[in-house]
Amino acid sequence: GDGEDVEPADVQVWHWNDDRILRAQEFGADRIARQTLATAWHVREDRVVVLADELEEPVRVVAGGRWGLVPDYSPYLFERRFGAGTADWYRVDVRSGERTLIWKGLENGPQAHADLDRVLVHDEGWTAIGLEALEQQALGDGRSFTRGIEEYDYPGPRPSWGLGGWTADGSGALLYDRTDVWLADLEDGTLRPLTRGVETNTRYRVVNLDPEQPRFGPPLLDEVVNLSTFDLRTKASGYATIDWDGSVRRETRREALVAGLTKARDADVLAYRVERWDDSPDVFVSSPSLDDAVQVTHTNPFQADFAWGRAELLDYVTDAGHELQAILVYPAGFEPGRRYPLILYQYERLSDGLHRYDPPSEREYYDYQTWSQAGYFVLMPDIVYEPGRPGPSALDAVEHALDAAIATGHVDADRMGLIGHSWGGYQAVYLPTRTDRFAASVAGAAITNFMSFMGAVHWNGGLPETGHWETGQARMAVPYWDDLEGHLESSPAHHITDLSTPMLLMHGDSDGVVDFYQGLEFYNYARRAGKEVVLLVYPGADHGLREESQQVDYHRRILEWFGHYLKGEAAAPWITDGESWVERGKRLGR
Repeated sequence: GDGEDVEPADVQVWHWNDDRILRAQEFGADRIARQTLATAWHVREDRVVVLADELEEPVRVVAGGRWGLVPDYSPYLFERRFGAGTADWYRVDVRSGERTLIWKGLENGPQAHADLDRVLVHDEGWTAIGLEALEQQALGDGRSFTRGIEEYDYPGPRPSWGLGGWTADGSGALLYDRTDVWLADLEDGTLRPLTRGVETNTRYRVVNLDPEQPRFGPPLLDEVVNLSTFDLRTKASGYATIDWDGSVRRETRREALVAGLTKARDADVLAYRVERWDDSPDVFVSSPSLDDAVQVTHTNPFQADFAWGRAELLDYVTDAGHELQAILVYPAGFEPGRRYPLILYQYERLSDGLHRYDPPSEREYYDYQTWSQAGYFVLMPDIVYEPGRPGPSALDAVEHALDAAIATGHVDADRMGLIGHSWGGYQAVYLPTRTDRFAASVAGAAITNFMSFMGAVHWNGGLPETGHWETGQARMAVPYWDDLEGHLESSPAHHITDLSTPMLLMHGDSDGVVDFYQGLEFYNYARRAGKEVVLLVYPGADHGLREESQQVDYHRRILEWFGHYLKGEAAAPWITDGESWVERGKRLGR
C-alpha cells in the first residue's frame, strides 16, 4: 500500500512519565550508552558480586572495602523530577551483595570516609551509624546546628552546615555550625566546641594540608587541626592551628583576602596568597608558626601609576529585618565634596568579596574596576530572599542599600544605574518595574516572565526548569497554579506598563541556561507598550559571551549606555536610532 517505502519519521516522543526528559537523555547519550552495573571482583576467590540493582546506580565502597553505600530512588521518582534529592539509603555487603536499609527519605546522602566503618546522616539533626551492627547514635541529642541557618533562604529541607573531617581513629567527627567547629564523639554522642567564633562573628573551617589525604572530601585529622578564619562582619581572613582541646597554637589574620594555604611536601614551610581590592595577589611564605611570613612576590608593581578606587562596607537593615551589608567602591580619583553617579551590580550575596582584587579588562563586561575608573561609584549589596517572593525581597534589600550609599553624601541620587546577569539580570529587569530610582538599567540573559519560564528547559544538560524554579534559585516554592498571585507579583512582564527606566537587554541566541525567548518576549512586550528598551542579540552566544569581539562590544556598549543616561554624554547612534540589518552588514564588512 501507499507509504510502505517511507523512511521512519525523525520524531521525538516526550512522555509525561519520563524520569529524565528527552533533552536530558540526548545530552547524556554517550554516557548512557556506557552505563554499567557496579560490581565487586573478589580476585582471590575469582568471584564477582553485583552491588548495583540498576545501571549507573552509584555505589560508594567504604570501611576499607567491606561495605558499600547505595541509594534507592524508586520511591521518590516523581519528586526527584522536580528538584528533590530524596532517596532511601542502604548498606550493601561487598561479599554477598545483600542490602540492608540505613535511612529512609534522606534528602542528602550519608557522609562517609573510604577507610571508616561509621557514617553520618543529617536529617534535621546529626546521627552516627556503625556499618557493622547498624547501631545509631544521635549527636548532641539530635542537635541540628540550625543556628544562623536562616541564611539558607531556599525553600525545602534545610541542609547541615557541613562536615569538616574525621579523627584519625574514626571515633570522632568535626561538625560545622554557622561560625564554629564542633568535635562530636561518635560513640557517646557528646559535642564540644573547638572554636569560639560565635563570640567574634568569625567563621572557622577545616583546611587540609596533608598531601596524602584525598584532595576532595573531609580528611582524616591527626595531631592538630588547621583552620581558615573569616570575619563575617569586617571580611578579614587568615589561618589558625588549634589543638584538640581547642587551644590556639598559632594564628594569622589580615584585613585582606587570605587564601590558598598549602604546605611543602618535604619541608615545614607554608605558603598562602594575600590580596586586597587595591593590592594584587601576592604569595607569602612562612614557617608553621604563621607569625614570620615573608612576601616573596611583588605583582603589578606599576599599579601605583594608575588611578584606583577603594572599597568599603555599608550596613543596612531591610524591612524584613535582615541585617545586611554592601560593598561600596569609590570612583578612582575620588574628590570629597563632589557627587558621583552610581552603578548598582547585584547577584545574591556579594559583600564577602570586599577584598577581591579585580584588574580592569575589556573582555570582562561586568567590570567593577572599569566602572570605578570611569568615574562611577559601584554598589554591590547582599540580598536575602523570602520563599515565593524573590522580586519583592530583592527590592527590599536594594532600596535600603541605595539609601545607605546616598547617606554617605557622595552619590547623586538622580544618576543611579542598575546592572546584572542571569538571576541578577532578572532583578535588573524586575526592579525598574517597581521603582523609578534608577536612571538606566542593563540586564544580561535575564528571566523576564515568571509564567513562561517555569516551563522552560536548561538546554545545557537538559534539566527542566521546574526544580530550579521551586527549590532552586528562583525560590518560588510551588508551581504557578498553587500561587498565581505570587508569580505575577515577582514577574517583570506582568508590570511592563509601570516601566519608565531606559533598559538595555543582552542575550545570546544560543543561551542554554536562560531561554533566548525570555529576552525576545520582554522586548516585544516593551515595544508594544511604548517603552524605551534596546535588545542586543549576540549570534551563537551561550549564557556568557566567549568570543573576544562580543565581550569587548558588550563591555563598550554598557559604558556608552550608562555614559549617556547617568553622565549626560552624547548618545551613540545605536542608542537613539538602533542599527538596521544593512548597516550591521556594512559594519561587519559583509
